[in-house]
Amino acid sequence: MNSRNLLILAFSVLTTLSCVAQKSKKSTDAETATAANENQTEQPAEVSEACLNNISLFAESAKYKNYADALAPWEAAYAECPRASRAIYTYGSRIIVWQIDNEKDATVKDQLVTKLMKLYDDQIKYFGNDAKQPRAYLLGMKAYYSLLYRPTDYVTPYPWLEESVKTLGLNSQPSFLQQFVVASSELYKADNKRAEKFIADYLLANQILETNAANDQLKTASIFGDVDAALDALFVQSGVADCAQLDKIYGPQVQTRKTDYDFLTNTVRFFKRLGCTTSDVFFKAAQYAHAIKPSAESANGCAEMAYNKGDYAKTIDYYKEAVSLATSDVEAADYLYKVAVIYNAKFDNSIKAREYARLSIERDPNKGAPYILIGLLYAGTRGIYDSATLNKTVYWVAVDKFRKAQQVEPTEEVINKTNEYIRTYSRYFPSTEEIFFEPDLGAGKSFFVGGWIGESTICR
Repeated sequence: MNSRNLLILAFSVLTTLSCVAQKSKKSTDAETATAANENQTEQPAEVSEACLNNISLFAESAKYKNYADALAPWEAAYAECPRASRAIYTYGSRIIVWQIDNEKDATVKDQLVTKLMKLYDDQIKYFGNDAKQPRAYLLGMKAYYSLLYRPTDYVTPYPWLEESVKTLGLNSQPSFLQQFVVASSELYKADNKRAEKFIADYLLANQILETNAANDQLKTASIFGDVDAALDALFVQSGVADCAQLDKIYGPQVQTRKTDYDFLTNTVRFFKRLGCTTSDVFFKAAQYAHAIKPSAESANGCAEMAYNKGDYAKTIDYYKEAVSLATSDVEAADYLYKVAVIYNAKFDNSIKAREYARLSIERDPNKGAPYILIGLLYAGTRGIYDSATLNKTVYWVAVDKFRKAQQVEPTEEVINKTNEYIRTYSRYFPSTEEIFFEPDLGAGKSFFVGGWIGESTICR
């Protein structure tokens, strides 16, 4: 990838993350206001009337974003009775953020950021067990604002983000997950010995993001999807996804953890996702996992290992096993298609290749690749008839399959590929003159193409 494309990709990643951060900030403000309005309080007996009055004054002003009037009574309440009400913190963060955003002096602005960090520490101290905004959520918010206002310091907020994401899990805010991976990425850039930690952090966040993005009941699912896509690009650009680098990291671990099924299957899945399926580490992880508990993924890994060694019969056996272990028809269809390709490319067995292509279509009728393969098998058939003209009828059934592929999977890639095949093989159709001299043929008539093909088509 050239430097211009790298810059474009980097810009798109940063833009996406920035947009998500803004969305998260707005949603957080809304949550803060709601939480404060609930007026959940812990009022010790010694809370003075003056303190309660100050809480009422700043809450009323801050509710309408009149932070200038809210500032003095809020500061008084925060200083005198910090454990009196959660509103001191939910509204207090908004007041300090308003101060920071309107402060011109850099030194004073930084002091206010420090004050905001302490505010979150005190909220954790006094209200860290709150059900709606527990310690883990507050650590995430503290890290969020730390990075927002001190964007070059990734060391300080990283442990807050790590605890937040690990504790909240699927309840993590998109911005927390985004900043967690970005911070880990920056720490890896500064110290490449952190490669394994960065990968672990990315995988943790990625699992949460993908799960939430796929949740149709979650209103913010699209935001999780946007962050997931951006962080995928960031991860690839980090360089840590290089297959050789992954081999160095995971190679020793696979040997020492060859009885750890979860680790092995996660390793196989990760290598497969990054396209590192010719790696010896990938093969060994797949073998060890398959020996413990056969799965479609481990069988697929063993199949790819056998293929790279040139043992194509064994490859087919493993793919067939993967079909039997597949958890979905779409997954099984992919393995069946791979068997079809091997029968064609390595055994020159058109009948078997078509058999498995058809089985693939039965499992997933919405994929064009099996139809394309069958079309190519037909187009490559020779000598069905003694008549040279009748032998050309194989191109009719071939083109039928290419058009069927376009019908079931009308993507740009499939359409472009099949159009090229259609242009190529249409040139070999029987001519009008040739059809005239064959009594079984006639424009628009149905014709049964015999031999191993055994399919009807329309003369044209």
